[in-house]
Amino acid sequence: TKNEASQITPCFRSLTGWVDEIVVLDSGSTDATLDIARQHGAKVFVREDWKGFGIQRQRAQDLATSDYILAIDADERISEELREAIESILRNPDKNCLYQVVRQNAFLDKDVFHNGWRREKIVRLFAKNNFQFNSRAVHESVDSKGIPTKTLRGYLIHDACRNYEYYLEKHLAYAHSWARDQAKSGKSANLLNAITHGLTTFVRLFLLQGGFLDGQHGLLFAFHLGQYSFNKYAALWYYSRQFRRGENLQ
Repeated sequence: TKNEASQITPCFRSLTGWVDEIVVLDSGSTDATLDIARQHGAKVFVREDWKGFGIQRQRAQDLATSDYILAIDADERISEELREAIESILRNPDKNCLYQVVRQNAFLDKDVFHNGWRREKIVRLFAKNNFQFNSRAVHESVDSKGIPTKTLRGYLIHDACRNYEYYLEKHLAYAHSWARDQAKSGKSANLLNAITHGLTTFVRLFLLQGGFLDGQHGLLFAFHLGQYSFNKYAALWYYSRQFRRGENLQ
């Protein structure tokens, strides 16, 4: 977490009373995030030496003491049906299996069912000692090692953009983190790549995947994701040039 006071309470409410522990790893909040976490009985830790989402998630996993990890973000909450599915699995778990959830996404307080989001599946439940997160700075995931996954019934409800200003800042930070990672691994891009990725992302989301059916929210969402894609590759062009010159990309 970092400065999630405006939206983290519904997350805690969906967890309180049925999980064995709630571990919060914060990276330097200056608002009431940590006070709210403690009020809900969470074990709170702070690590401000930010090295990316993948490493920070793994740090949080290492701080947990239970056998199973349910990874959840501050802007997400567990539906009642998903809770029941998780409790059912944990009565007879398979430690060599990964369990994925279906995210129901909202954008500016409206459920968005198109743009490829309707059936977004993501691994969030797994045996702590059998799996780890990769070290990607953004778009991190559990290293599945080729293990098949099972999909749980119910929804992980995701308020992707409740705070518009925060959403814009987050996407800009994601783009730069992704670009630095790619540049360090030897990848490069040019500005034509940035323009092409931005335009194709918008067309795919708004036209091919039916984003226009979500009205103004679908248009705005597709535009922002197109802009995000442009920003990623424009930043990669910039950072790859820095990397070739031997400059520090921190």
